[in-house]
Amino acid sequence: MAAVEEYRKARKLARRQYRKALLAGESPHPPALEELLAGEKTLGEQHLGLTEIPLAQMAGTRGTGRKNAFSPDFLPLFEEESEFARKWMRLYEAQMEEGIRDPVVVCEYKNQFYVQEGNKRVSVMKYLDIPGILADVTRILPERTGEKESRVYCEFVEFYRITGLNGVLFLEPGSYGKLLEAVGKNWNTPWTREEIQNFKDVFSYFQSRYEKACHEENLRVVGEAFLRYLDIFPYEQLVGMPARLRKEDIRRAGKEIEPRTLYAPVEHVMEPERKRHPAPGKPLTAAFVYDRPIGESGWIYAHELGRLHVEEACQGRVKTRVYHTADFGGSGEEALKAAVAEGSTVVFTVAPTQMQASVQTALKYPQVHFFNCSLNFPYKSVRTYYARTYEAKFLTGLVAGILCGEEGIGYEADYPIYGTVANINAFALGVRMVRPEAKIRLVWRCVKEECQSGGLENVALISAKESITSQGADQPYGLYERHPGGGFTRLATSILDWGKFYEQILQFVQDGTWKRIAASRGRTLNYWWGFSAGVLDLVCSARVPYGPRKLVEHFKQAMEWGMFHPFEGVIRDQAGAFHGQEGAHLDTEEIITMDWLCDNVVGSIPEKEMLKEEAVKLVKLQGIVRKG
Repeated sequence: MAAVEEYRKARKLARRQYRKALLAGESPHPPALEELLAGEKTLGEQHLGLTEIPLAQMAGTRGTGRKNAFSPDFLPLFEEESEFARKWMRLYEAQMEEGIRDPVVVCEYKNQFYVQEGNKRVSVMKYLDIPGILADVTRILPERTGEKESRVYCEFVEFYRITGLNGVLFLEPGSYGKLLEAVGKNWNTPWTREEIQNFKDVFSYFQSRYEKACHEENLRVVGEAFLRYLDIFPYEQLVGMPARLRKEDIRRAGKEIEPRTLYAPVEHVMEPERKRHPAPGKPLTAAFVYDRPIGESGWIYAHELGRLHVEEACQGRVKTRVYHTADFGGSGEEALKAAVAEGSTVVFTVAPTQMQASVQTALKYPQVHFFNCSLNFPYKSVRTYYARTYEAKFLTGLVAGILCGEEGIGYEADYPIYGTVANINAFALGVRMVRPEAKIRLVWRCVKEECQSGGLENVALISAKESITSQGADQPYGLYERHPGGGFTRLATSILDWGKFYEQILQFVQDGTWKRIAASRGRTLNYWWGFSAGVLDLVCSARVPYGPRKLVEHFKQAMEWGMFHPFEGVIRDQAGAFHGQEGAHLDTEEIITMDWLCDNVVGSIPEKEMLKEEAVKLVKLQGIVRKG
């Protein structure tokens, strides 16, 4: 009698699904693969053998003969007195007593499964909400195209080749590669049984919690959410972690991985909010967490100068503290926890490589305001800030174009990350404005020696890094001229005033602007300021003649007032493609994510395999992703 009652319940649900589909103008039965393939080109079949497949990916039947017995989700429609119903009930009893052991026979096409033999077994398992079923699988290979769906599927086929996993789906090309990186694997090495089981444990638990919390049934969205989750919590920490701790991590990460935020763009605040008489607000304690010693890094030294500016400019309103990750065994998270434990209400981390620890800590302490110096991270719990350095690089290019001789112009770039390519191109456009025939020879400091295509030995004018260390200025920086017999002369350098950045951001927190911006623009924010905010400047030495200095000042003022933009008009790249249009300039996202170089640049953007070991981590986090 129990089987009869269960069949009645299953049929009742099936009829409800049937009517709902009809009202929506959809088929009230599962799709048949042979109908879907009518007129489609395929590349043949590949027998995969026995494997467990997710029932959530069971889409329909292979042929048309059996599909009318089922609702769209494989629940039974026939009367309970039918032979079909009696067989269904016997299978139900078998499953409840000892489990259905015979595998079904299915075809896989574009990551969906279609039953060839075993429709009623699938129906029973679906009704019981059992996640997977043993199946003998044959893959039908679709024709390859350049479309996004086809590219994602081709990546899946390669992923399946080394893992045998078919339950992780994605929406975007490149996601399977990112997943392999996140779990410490590559495309060349098959996974062991232990590695497969560990991954299944971690992913299955995440999937069940995520679907329950977000009411999300789209497996591709779940896959993308899992990838974001691994950006926050390292995979090696999750393997073997008790379920209660993983549950808490997933709960905390909710606002970072919910479906509506996965593809929400970063919103860039281009100018600080102006106030005539800033409200004093309550006193703050701001922590500055550095990942390297101050004396060894020009980047850290510049931020330390910014902190000292805050100490002087905000006396009585802001107290600052410095934390070095080296003092906590190199653990960024421990340094951040210490900052919070000692009363810091605002925390600044100054490198993109500190973002993971920043997000983890911010999720634990939502009452603290966290900032990270970087571009284009998508997290709500940590705001980012950076300068529009391409504005100063354009002016430097103007100076270089005016002063260059037959020896030409060189450009030393650091890492192929967000914003760097825009700096190179802005410099190139500055050169072109005053010397259209000049070429810029590009080299990268982050590239392995054997991958360098050429140096700057015969170049006199060179644009190098913009910052100096606390130990002095023996090294060239900014735009400099190299002398034939040795030595150099500095010509121009950009100044990034982090102190003004920090002073204004802290004022936001004190006077409540923080909350107003969050409410009006969303909370995934990046403060991206330039000349107009007073945080950026270009200084020319007395060696630069009066005319070029006057021209630089003119263009700088035009950018401050919004009357000129370096990326205005049509720009031709090295491949001959055109970007932008007359009378307009590239938008913020196009500038930040540039993956092309102007046609007056000699050189290229390095591939990951060409990078030195110390550059790989940064490029993994913030590296330019080639489009197309």
